[in-house]
Amino acid sequence: MSPIRLHAVARQSYIDQHFADFAELLAARARPDDIPQRFSIGGRSGWTFQTLATLNDLYHDEFKFSVGATCRADAINLMHNDDFGSRVKPWRGLTVVCRADRPPVLGADYVVEQNAEAEAEGRLFMPYWPQPGLQPRERTGDELATVAYFGRMDSFPDELASDAFKARLAAHSITLRISTDNWTDYRDVDVALSFRRSHDHKLQRKPASKLVNAWLAGVVMVCDDEPSFRAIRQGDLDYLIARDADELVDKLAALKADPLRFRTMIEHGRDRVLAYNREAVARRWRDLFARIWAEHEGGIGLSGQLLRAARFSAGKLAHPFTRRM
Repeated sequence: MSPIRLHAVARQSYIDQHFADFAELLAARARPDDIPQRFSIGGRSGWTFQTLATLNDLYHDEFKFSVGATCRADAINLMHNDDFGSRVKPWRGLTVVCRADRPPVLGADYVVEQNAEAEAEGRLFMPYWPQPGLQPRERTGDELATVAYFGRMDSFPDELASDAFKARLAAHSITLRISTDNWTDYRDVDVALSFRRSHDHKLQRKPASKLVNAWLAGVVMVCDDEPSFRAIRQGDLDYLIARDADELVDKLAALKADPLRFRTMIEHGRDRVLAYNREAVARRWRDLFARIWAEHEGGIGLSGQLLRAARFSAGKLAHPFTRRM
């Protein structure tokens, strides 16, 4: 099989601002874990440019990469939902569109969902990349001393950020660390928290990134059981669930008093993350692109046109064409 032509598509202004040097990064085979700041500017950089960079690192000889503001007729065109539309001429080549946490994608050849719960006919689940440059927990003992929230404060419940709540944790010799601008440093963290101010339909679009990052970091997750976490949950050792501040304090206190369960959950997370770490996600992308290329090689531009023409004639433009893995 000839090298897979994979073309990342984004608005020219975005490329100029954030990835004008992307050809040089590819030539240097730059690893996302070595330059995490380049992929911490939102989902558009992660779904497209981080995907190319990782595949270039791990499967360099199997691909031929390019980047541009419009689709190519001779390539698989990968793009974020924000960049999909008439401006990229989607009738050229084949389009793989990452929905991210946006409204449904209409008219793409292949649609990628970041929440396993959203997978259905015409929508393919693909885990989002784990946090590049993540620094795992360094303590090797079973002491639970520090819990941390990594994220934006507009999502974190006010009650959990209050001095009163911190005092309740301190009574159990537990410290709360809130990190809004550094989502990589888990070195002194024992438990990660993931809570939302409210649960609504938008959570169906969110990825399980905080859970995967906790497993990768070697820490326990305590959360409010949002849909993306629940979609990949296999058992009680995956994470602990707390519905409010009182239950959160009780769960943390009980875990602190049970070092064996704490250690078991950490070890279990190390096993679970093998299906969601960078190498595993890269294999999924590589296999998807290899299958698409094998199916359409030699007529990829025509294939995209035929797929869209078939949907038009069948009146099914709103149902993206794809196959589930």
